[in-house]
Order: sequence, then C-alpha cells, then structure tokens
Amino acid sequence: MASPFTYLELHSSDPKKARRFYTELLGWKTKPAEVPGRDYHEIDAGEGLPGGLTDAFIEGVGGWLVYVRVDDAQASTRRARELGAQVLRDCVQIPEGVFSVVRDPAGSAVGLFQPAKR
Repeated sequence: MASPFTYLELHSSDPKKARRFYTELLGWKTKPAEVPGRDYHEIDAGEGLPGGLTDAFIEGVGGWLVYVRVDDAQASTRRARELGAQVLRDCVQIPEGVFSVVRDPAGSAVGLFQPAKR
C-alpha cells in the first residue's frame, strides 16, 4: 500500500528566516513559486516528499503541515466536520487538485488533498 502522505508545507511567521535556516542547516534548495498573494517557495530536499515554505496564512496553522491524499476532498472535509474536526480552510481548487485544511478533535491540523485527474 502506498503512503497516503503527499506533501509537507511549513507555515512560518518569518518565511525568509525559516528558508535561511533550513537551507543552511540541511542543504535544502528552494525556488520561488507563483502563488498569488503568498510568499511561497518550493523545497527540494533531494529525496522524500515534496514540500513548500510559506507565510502563515491559515488562521490557527503554524509550523509543519502534512497533506494526506484523499479520493474526494469535499466528502472527506464534510466527514471530518461530522467527526468533530474544525474546518480551517474549506476546499480550494488549485491546478494540482483540491485541498482543505482541518483541525482534528485533538487539536492537530492536517491537509486533505485530492489530486487532479490527469
């Protein structure tokens, strides 16, 4: 069975400082990505999951956020709410697919990601 984890994203109060820290500490490469209204950089760690680094733009989300692949982002977001999750960011369509961000009943944030059909 393939891993359901698809993407890691750092939501930082100071993206420039975070970028400098991770590139110097771990040798990661970053490159700017065109995300309207965001200071967003893609992370190339050399192996493992792809990632991004951005300013903290979702209320209540700071630090590392993991995205989990789902078959239907709308249905999964709805079900998360039924199970007691707080929806921090409802479904958003992006070129790569659809994502949402929820906070589970224990307080942890997780992204739900439905890849675009190719």
